[in-house]
Amino acid sequence: MSSVVTQSSPTEPQPQDPQDRILNLMAWVELHRKHLVLGLVGLIALWGVVYLWRHFRAERELRANAALLELRPRAGDADSAPRASDFLKVAEEHASATAAARARLLAAAAFFNEGKYSEAQAEFERVAAAEAGTVLGAQAEFGIAASLDALDKGEQAVAKYQEVISKYAGESVAGQSRLALARLYESRKQPEVALKIYDDLIRAREAGAFSQIAAEHRATLVREFPALGATNAASAVVPGVATP
Repeated sequence: MSSVVTQSSPTEPQPQDPQDRILNLMAWVELHRKHLVLGLVGLIALWGVVYLWRHFRAERELRANAALLELRPRAGDADSAPRASDFLKVAEEHASATAAARARLLAAAAFFNEGKYSEAQAEFERVAAAEAGTVLGAQAEFGIAASLDALDKGEQAVAKYQEVISKYAGESVAGQSRLALARLYESRKQPEVALKIYDDLIRAREAGAFSQIAAEHRATLVREFPALGATNAASAVVPGVATP
């Protein structure tokens, strides 16, 4: 006599009554109330820390910017122009603010205007290292090249101008560097190379205002050296400077 074994299907879970859910949640909250309170207090404390940090950071930036604004020269008073030491004082007193880098860049420019090119180069190098890849860093690298140029370190200046042109192609600092490099070649009695740089700038769409300045310098150069023709200018090779 054979027997038939019936296999019962697993019982499906019954949906929980909404009231039971609420009761279970209340029980869970009551059981973990201490941890929940501590967690909430921690979140509030963290929010307070973040708020205070942002508040004080904004206050630092405002004070640093205000200190820089106080150094503006008075209109019509050349003697009121701030000195490099004034900018360095702001940079040191507000070292944790982002405005400190601007203050150091302005200090470097002031050193340059005061004819202290070695000091200017040192400050430009400091900003370039701290602000690598930023607009301030790009301007600082141009400042290094200009300082080397002013110190009559021609080969180093040429190399630095070329580095800036290559690293920041398409940015305004590249146009500045091309103009400065052309002027340097003029001073080195290489007008044909300078003319080539001016022609490149005039043709470059991204050069903007630098194209107009290049055109003016080119016209002056051709008047000084009438023998410079289009053929000679086109054949001149500028080492390390790519044609746009």
